[in-house]
Amino acid sequence: MRNSLKVLARSLADPGLLRVRSTAVTFATVLITAAIACVPAIRFGLGISIVVLAVMLSISFTPERAGASARQRLASIVVLPLVGMAAGGVGSLMFKTPLVGDSLFVFVLSGATWIRRYGPVATRVGTLIALPFITVLIVPAPIRPGEGFVPWAAAMALVVAVVALALQWAARASGFLPRPVTGPIAAGRSSVSPAPRASRNSTMRPIVSTRMALQMAMTLAGAFLIGHLVFGEHWFWAVLTGYVVASGNRGRGDVLFKGIHRTVGALGGTVLATLLSVFATHAAETGPTAGMSVLAIGVILALGLWLRPTGYGWWAAAMTATISILHELEGTSPGPAMLVRLAAIVVAGAFAVAVAWWVLPVHTAAVMRGRVSAALGSLTDVLVACIKQPEDIQRHRASFDGALTGLRQLGPTLRLERTARLRNRGAVHRADVIPAIEACWEPADAIAARVEHGHPLSADESRELGGLARRVGACRRMLAGAAPPEPADPPHAFPDLHAAIVGLEAPLPLIARPAEPQPS
Repeated sequence: MRNSLKVLARSLADPGLLRVRSTAVTFATVLITAAIACVPAIRFGLGISIVVLAVMLSISFTPERAGASARQRLASIVVLPLVGMAAGGVGSLMFKTPLVGDSLFVFVLSGATWIRRYGPVATRVGTLIALPFITVLIVPAPIRPGEGFVPWAAAMALVVAVVALALQWAARASGFLPRPVTGPIAAGRSSVSPAPRASRNSTMRPIVSTRMALQMAMTLAGAFLIGHLVFGEHWFWAVLTGYVVASGNRGRGDVLFKGIHRTVGALGGTVLATLLSVFATHAAETGPTAGMSVLAIGVILALGLWLRPTGYGWWAAAMTATISILHELEGTSPGPAMLVRLAAIVVAGAFAVAVAWWVLPVHTAAVMRGRVSAALGSLTDVLVACIKQPEDIQRHRASFDGALTGLRQLGPTLRLERTARLRNRGAVHRADVIPAIEACWEPADAIAARVEHGHPLSADESRELGGLARRVGACRRMLAGAAPPEPADPPHAFPDLHAAIVGLEAPLPLIARPAEPQPS
């Protein structure tokens, strides 16, 4: 229990109030775009749907999704409104012709997952495509969009992109937020894992992006079917849960981890929304007032945005509570609806986990191999740059930072896996690979910083660092089943880095690709 409390306290820590500042910028975007959306909502009779659309897009259009370079941000301004119009049309079809609208929704989102096979640019486009579609899945649920919703959906998507980018630029220019790092880091921060090479005996197996797309299509199709047949007007809870659990698949363990967090977070959010509704009902004789509900939504969203980077469960709780309050603004009784929502979330989450587990599964070990290989490759590049090309050190450091960020995304799932095992609790676990690579980076980063600040290596130091770079390369080859490097005496200049690399060699075989049988 004490360790759990320490982990929780560590996750809630916010050094430099960076999360608070990021939340402030996002929340300012929400307030401005919501105020702008009120104009067409009142003037053209679109109702609260267009306001909800603006709010949901604002909280989803994070700086990471907006892009780090000017070209990426310009692409966001162009792509988001076009996709917003298409999403608005599909959202309307979900009510007018459900079979057609649902089929188009499945096709677009699975296609957005499939195109990520073409690299970081395609990955960003796929993410931008998904944002408006998930948003219109939520928007019509509390209140159906009226006539003219489709063009206004595109207009509000453009407003959100412009306002968000303007506020993000102002925050960075003023120093309120740190400036983004451009270059290879963008690829490292992708939520989609690099596809590992297929072994000779699995050449017929689709690559990771194709498997993820097929899993997404099956999950969404099943969620629509389950939602409409079992949960009636609450169908969208099943579809939303299916998408959230299946998206960004980093392996079967990750899908299971997200499914658990989604369920626990939804339970907490539903209970919170119900308690707030009961409190508001007692506070006002005529029932909960719109003003109190809007205030509650604002507070919940602010807390959810602040806690979102620490764990998906917090964000699931915040979004579930927000959407539940929107339902109750329309007059839905919170008591019976709570049970239906939870049932839809549990059933759809379990279905998504089952699909990820048994239908062309993406194995956690394969995902981890790809990300560890990228991190070790970047670390080698940094060490070589310290010897030969000091002007490239910053670029390679940024690349490693991105690779390490992608690797750390697997940390919570791996730590849960290690905690849950019943035997050999003290033995080496594949979760130990991540802190081992972090331990390698600390002395390597100190060497890189020294060289960058005008203190080049001596001839002996360059020779010793070259040997360590080759040893890191040997560790990378271990992922393909190669033998560990031969023991060597620690160098005189860099004993800390040597010790860290040797420490990395112990857990690496746990994620290595199985050796292929030799032909007889």
